[in-house]
Amino acid sequence: MSAGRTGVPAFGGTASVVKELWVSFVALIRSYVAAHDLAKPVSDHALVDEGGAGHLTLRGEHKTLVLEFDAVTGAGTWTVYEDDPGPERVLERGRFEIGEDSQVMLSDRAGKLELEVAAEAFTARVFDEE
Repeated sequence: MSAGRTGVPAFGGTASVVKELWVSFVALIRSYVAAHDLAKPVSDHALVDEGGAGHLTLRGEHKTLVLEFDAVTGAGTWTVYEDDPGPERVLERGRFEIGEDSQVMLSDRAGKLELEVAAEAFTARVFDEE
């Protein structure tokens, strides 16, 4: 999962396409979080930021997921923390890559996943539903 010599994602694509896929990916995660919170009181809702500038933070009741993404390479990292972010609170971490075909490669899974399946997998990391 590395960028080619031109800075374009190694498995094809342009930065503008991959950047738009990141926007879609963030929207999917935000939608899954909203659906998860429908039956909960407002005080128990998860918090998710706007996902701007290649950064997304999702805070659940006991876990925080942080995604960092580079649209130029199509590659990113994810980290799950116990409660608040900090090096001593890391529960798990890995890498991911979004290709222009909207397929996502996760470092802890074999093969590629559809964008919506990967978004659901990340959401499940916070809500312990995986």
